[in-house]
Amino acid sequence: MNLKGFPLELEEFERFKMADGRVFRKIFDCYRPSLQEKVCRLTSSPTEAEEIVQEVFVQLFLKRNEIPSAEAIFPFLYVVAKRLAISNFRKEVIRKQYRMDNGNIQMDTTSCAHIQLEQKECEQLLKKIIDTLPAQQKRIYQMNKFEDKSYQEIAEHIGISRNTVRNHLTAACSFVKLRLQKILFTLTILLLVC
Repeated sequence: MNLKGFPLELEEFERFKMADGRVFRKIFDCYRPSLQEKVCRLTSSPTEAEEIVQEVFVQLFLKRNEIPSAEAIFPFLYVVAKRLAISNFRKEVIRKQYRMDNGNIQMDTTSCAHIQLEQKECEQLLKKIIDTLPAQQKRIYQMNKFEDKSYQEIAEHIGISRNTVRNHLTAACSFVKLRLQKILFTLTILLLVC
């Protein structure tokens, strides 16, 4: 089967845009094996590849209304898979470097103080990022992440639906994660240049 020319009729494409599960499953079943194979070549384990492919399809579902035609589905999936695999590779390089560096550090009082200072700086950075969230998202994020309140507890406390809590928390988490990734990427580039 030619993946790029996957036959999806106009009516099916419209149902896909309206979040029809059967059409989405058809797309998933068609493209997953090819994407899995491509991503496997770029990652260190099949488990990581599977997680990346799952995230690719999550992104497809979330951005389905931005896809102009059925023919654009495969290119979208391919580009997102490639970006996520590269991002995963960068994270793995950073983790390996961290483990190497961490193994070489001798823990004396100076380095302990330095680590505490870095931890405090990271906490301040996270606080600044959280402070830029819209008020409702910030409140829900803090209640969930710092006070360990469930969606239901937050919904009852604020007086909104559980789904609204989930939507606000999802948006807040995505925003915080994206900002932290950008900062981490910038720091990585600076470390590689220095």
